Amino acid sequence: MKKSIVLLVSLLFITAISALILKNLDDTNEYISEQNYKLNKAQLLMMVKNAQTEASKFIKKYPDDLPPLEGIPFSIKDIDLQLSLVEYDKYDLNLLKEKDKKKYEHIQEFFWDNSVDGFENLQYLLKGAPKLQNSKQVDDIIITFIEQTYSDDILKIKDRLGFLSSSNEGKLYELKIKVMYLKEILKGYYILDKEGKVKYFELSFK
Repeated sequence: MKKSIVLLVSLLFITAISALILKNLDDTNEYISEQNYKLNKAQLLMMVKNAQTEASKFIKKYPDDLPPLEGIPFSIKDIDLQLSLVEYDKYDLNLLKEKDKKKYEHIQEFFWDNSVDGFENLQYLLKGAPKLQNSKQVDDIIITFIEQTYSDDILKIKDRLGFLSSSNEGKLYELKIKVMYLKEILKGYYILDKEGKVKYFELSFK
């Protein structure tokens, strides 16, 4: 039964996004015929935005029952997409700035469980730094940590370290989108709350 629900939600999700992309393409083809112009970055941005909007709708519709939709690939008229929508499950490094040890001891245990030394060094770095608000700042702290500890063991757990906390923000979801058309690639990364609202996003062209 659970597998059937996962399959149904996945199919509904893909169908909804496919319809939006086809609509984009129809609008773009009309524009191209009128202006003799090719699909450009603006259209790719629109596709990613539409995919995020549809994901937000699904989160709002299934706030407690949404199955993880991981690595969903599909193609439509020379456009390749990859989508992942899973519950956000990262440790908020900003908690290391807290004075109350109980607020961050679960992070310390996570470091111990994965044999990553230098937790106190990381804590010291974060106490002297501004609050982390994006992925780049997390990456910068990790790089500095590696330089100071002469060890890159933290890279083993890098993907589990973040700057938001589900305990503070409520249930969160992580949405990854990759759109490929001809030689253009656009990647989108979103953190959404249980209402589907965007808490954070970043976009990058490759």
